[in-house]
Amino acid sequence: MTTTTPLPRPTRLSRLTAIAAFLWSLLALPIGLWQLLDPEHGPYAHDLYDPTIPLPAAVPDWTAPAALIAAGIGGLLIARARPSLWPLTALYAAVFGLLLTTITPISFAGYLAAFLIPIAAVVVPVLLARGTIARMVTAAAIAAVVVGLGVTGVVDYAAVGAFAADLGGTIAAMSGYLFAQVWTVAGAAIWTALTLQLLLRRRDGEPVPAWLAPENAAKWGRVAAWTAFACALPYGLVRMSWLTPWPYMGGPLGDELDLTTRVWGLLLGFAALGGGVLCLGLSQRWGERWPFWMFAVKGRPVPPMIAIVPGAIMAAVFTFMAVPMAATGIRQGAYDIVWSFPFWLWGPALGAATLAYAIRRGKVGTGVVR
Repeated sequence: MTTTTPLPRPTRLSRLTAIAAFLWSLLALPIGLWQLLDPEHGPYAHDLYDPTIPLPAAVPDWTAPAALIAAGIGGLLIARARPSLWPLTALYAAVFGLLLTTITPISFAGYLAAFLIPIAAVVVPVLLARGTIARMVTAAAIAAVVVGLGVTGVVDYAAVGAFAADLGGTIAAMSGYLFAQVWTVAGAAIWTALTLQLLLRRRDGEPVPAWLAPENAAKWGRVAAWTAFACALPYGLVRMSWLTPWPYMGGPLGDELDLTTRVWGLLLGFAALGGGVLCLGLSQRWGERWPFWMFAVKGRPVPPMIAIVPGAIMAAVFTFMAVPMAATGIRQGAYDIVWSFPFWLWGPALGAATLAYAIRRGKVGTGVVR
């Protein structure tokens, strides 16, 4: 006997997605006008801007910003699209996610994650300690280690501060360009979410496919999570090789790397491998209940959105980076990028694992097949 439950009608999340699409489209107008009125200093005039599909030289400079403004106006009109208009929202997702993106967002995200690792190493243990006394002891121990590293000269905090200041200055100098790139990727994610919601709404009142049942989602979600974990290994291991006498990136690097670069390799490698482990959490018990070593919250249910939101964001970013990353590798003759940055598989696999997790945690309406 088979029983089915219809998918729910538009929810609060659907309305929020429509609002996000409207606001994103609204921002397209000033961004397009900025580039149109100041083509030499606009957000798309930066030296780092390297579009996946550059326009032919014969195309006038005003064409692209004018098209961007037109896309913004169109987005305002379809932000609250009916289900039958899902091809238009899918077109927005494809154009902004696969054709107009560059590798800048993923580079920025990677270095930001690497930069935050030392901060997390200091803050997280204190937060995980159970009880006021335990937190005070943990904080004191970490403070002693930090001071000791500085006194012994293992870490030059003056150099670290100077580096942080230089990094902040660089980011500030390219803030307009970075904002436009983040806006592009965010728009692709928003239009993708809106498209998925419209497609689900088209089946409102119809039986839910068997593959959306929680017990089936647990099976294919486990495969997707392990696939996403495997995709994190090439990049993580390549970066970690920078700590060895045989650093590799598209070929042996020999003694070309200085100490600072090797440390960045360590941090980037840990960021990638740590992200891969978190992918596994989408299919493991510790992804639903805090593990024993998280003393302050061990055994309690993990709030679903803590895993779903970052999982969905990174799945979208990885998927959208697949085309520009591959294009960059082909143009530069660095074909190893295709396997060391397998975003073409990593993004979809992480997205599937996140969807399965959301189904199992009751955040996506499903039917039960018996």
